[in-house]
Amino acid sequence: MATKPLKPGTLRFAPRLIVQTGPNPGREFIVTQDALTIGRSDQCEIVIADPLVSRRHSQLTWDGAYCTLEDLSSTNGTFVNGRRLRQAHVLRAGDEIRVADVVLVYNDPQATLTGLKWPKLLLEPPNWVYVNRKAIDLSAKEFALLTYLYDHAEHICSKRDIAAAVWPDYDGEVFDYQIESLVKRLRQKIEINPDDPQIVVTLRGRGYQLIKS
Repeated sequence: MATKPLKPGTLRFAPRLIVQTGPNPGREFIVTQDALTIGRSDQCEIVIADPLVSRRHSQLTWDGAYCTLEDLSSTNGTFVNGRRLRQAHVLRAGDEIRVADVVLVYNDPQATLTGLKWPKLLLEPPNWVYVNRKAIDLSAKEFALLTYLYDHAEHICSKRDIAAAVWPDYDGEVFDYQIESLVKRLRQKIEINPDDPQIVVTLRGRGYQLIKS
């Protein structure tokens, strides 16, 4: 198992993958670029020399706030916490990633530093939600958005998907600013810090994803 050398001055609080089982247990692969590829090819940033690993097996994407892992149509699959990835997955500290017989643990020192806690959600129709047992009254559209994101928490939801789910009567004629405004209003009600959302996160250029506690 190998990786390309890190450049000097790597950020101390950058996210990283730590080898739990496999060659060189304890070794760290620090995420210092927007995209990092795992695979058997020497062109990958994390090289796993195992015939069960595809040449380009999976990819980790970092947008400066969140790391997203997706399988690159590998033959034998990429697993997170024992489940095979079918869609892109936003990683949380402690997630276990398995590629063939190698297990890597995702670590986010910044999340540990800030003592990040994930609020617990409970949805109750027609338009109530509880965050850490505190009842919050949502509008019908806000509740529809939250319900859709909650029901599809394993996926990244595009603006097109959200438009069809929340505004079915608009026949797709929904503008981006309407969706962005609705997301902003929802965050103002359910997030501890709306400027640093931890429940409804944005994946730049891809959409939104709800992170369950």
